[in-house]
Amino acid sequence: MTDQHQGERSHPFPPPRRDISIVESTAKIDQIDCRELRRRFAIPQLCDHTLWASYDANTLELESVTDMMATVPARVHQVDCTEIQINKWSRAKGWAIADSIVYGKIERKETRWIAVITKREGKKVFSTFLDEGFHIDWGGCGPRKLYDDGRYQLQADGSYKITNGKGLGAGVYDITIGVNKFRCLRVLDPDPSVSERGELVEAYLESEGRTVLLRGFNSRFWGKGRTDWSEKYPRNARIIIDACMYVHSDCTGRAHDIITNTALAVHPWL
Repeated sequence: MTDQHQGERSHPFPPPRRDISIVESTAKIDQIDCRELRRRFAIPQLCDHTLWASYDANTLELESVTDMMATVPARVHQVDCTEIQINKWSRAKGWAIADSIVYGKIERKETRWIAVITKREGKKVFSTFLDEGFHIDWGGCGPRKLYDDGRYQLQADGSYKITNGKGLGAGVYDITIGVNKFRCLRVLDPDPSVSERGELVEAYLESEGRTVLLRGFNSRFWGKGRTDWSEKYPRNARIIIDACMYVHSDCTGRAHDIITNTALAVHPWL
């Protein structure tokens, strides 16, 4: 079920990326219960095993695969949570143990990042939800209830205007990835809010609350430099919300498409 091997380890993501079709649907999805960690797709629940792949959106080359396995219960600052082990495959290096271990917790209304262990200059650094800036680095909490209540009002020119709605949903779409088809709620998730120097995630989640496709967008003047991302990538997809333009690109400075093992309708190895 794989195109890449190193020893006995494998992954199911083919190079190059399979064709993707996104078609707006008139169907309704009332609400989705998403238990995934925000923007990382894994569910902090024992035995959950999630994989996701990052493809260059222009060349369609497979660049990396991230393997996240929820392994043991944990407790951080008296908060019961789940430890998630990470391995990563890259096109250049094959499989390697990633530089981080993450901890998360599913609560009634949200899924929370609790702690992260990273390696810096040969040392393990432990960061938790009590540390200043933790939520900025790791995206904060993800609301479990995702729905479209008209928050994003589509305008005649294709842009969006924010209303007094609270949901992150922005329509229902039929997504085809290769031969697999999904009816998905489209989610627009700005960070921290709609801004000329912020970021935006466009995600498509199927009815069971699992992400199948995600794309990151930088606002037109994102970052500390003077780059105008709309000029750097004039052909990249754009999303305009309340006159703020977001351009398909991410923290690497390039555009990527992220798909999950759910998108391929396969289960990771045990």
